[in-house]
Amino acid sequence: MSGNNILKIVFIALLIIISVLCCGCLREYDVTDLEINKVDISAEVIDEDIVQLNIITYVSNSGKSSGKVDIQAKAYNLDTGLLSADQQVSLDKVEIDKTVNATVPLLVPITDDYRIEVILYENEGQITSGSATISGLESLLSQPKHSYINIRDVDVRMLNRSDSTTTLKITTFLDNYGISDSSSLTELVKLRDAKSNLIGNSGNINVGVIKADTTVVKDIELTVPKDRDYQVEVMVFENDRIIVEYGVSCYMDPDSKGPKTITKESTSTSTTETVTTEFIESEPEPEEIDDDVYRTEYGIVEEEPGFGVFSLLFCMAIVIIFLRKRKK
Repeated sequence: MSGNNILKIVFIALLIIISVLCCGCLREYDVTDLEINKVDISAEVIDEDIVQLNIITYVSNSGKSSGKVDIQAKAYNLDTGLLSADQQVSLDKVEIDKTVNATVPLLVPITDDYRIEVILYENEGQITSGSATISGLESLLSQPKHSYINIRDVDVRMLNRSDSTTTLKITTFLDNYGISDSSSLTELVKLRDAKSNLIGNSGNINVGVIKADTTVVKDIELTVPKDRDYQVEVMVFENDRIIVEYGVSCYMDPDSKGPKTITKESTSTSTTETVTTEFIESEPEPEEIDDDVYRTEYGIVEEEPGFGVFSLLFCMAIVIIFLRKRKK
């Protein structure tokens, strides 16, 4: 092969390479892979009414360097579903195979429970999100701000007996150890037969509001079949939730093998719950992408026309073969 033919081949190959590059056929598509690794939530008491929640979010990138990354945190009131706080911070870029963290502070009332939602953005487009539940923030105070109801004691007295029944008077002593008045309370009293485990009788007491640092006394009279052993069960409800339970065993059967004195058992439940911070990442919704659309770090772009690398090599091989045949 003469030197002129070699120069022609090299020249044509260069023209093909330049045209391919100008068409953008060999462009590399950078793809990021951002995800929320972990979320820690800490709390700082500002005063008796306000607490600052620190939402510490760890973001990892297992792909190419990202664009601008932002983290948004929201606090929703669990009871009302209303937004209580909303804040956003920027991480700028997250480099290749790096994990970084950012803290989003949220100021919220200490008396409520919250659902915390964390949203991850890249270049102002949402990537993923997740949520966590926070409750019992008042336990961070040295003394609960809300009411703290406890049953101090339950007395049972026999009022009268007939040929077949016995009337009992159940007296409940309720304490509010908190520094705030309680909400409206109700009390349920049940007399359960010790042998059959059936309810012999029951009744409700409208306790109402118990002032802070006070004790109230509530009575109820219930009639049951006589000469039987009963378990007196007392339950106090606050906002349709049992907060205190108390049990008293009464042995009135002449043949009973139980003690002749009343046996008492109590279980008190604080209305302050333990703080929970389990973070649950939302499941990504499936995204339908056409065959001619690629995802890059800048979002969705249309596939540009042109040859791939293999197509380029194939074209060069055809040119060489064509020139050789022409020489012959």
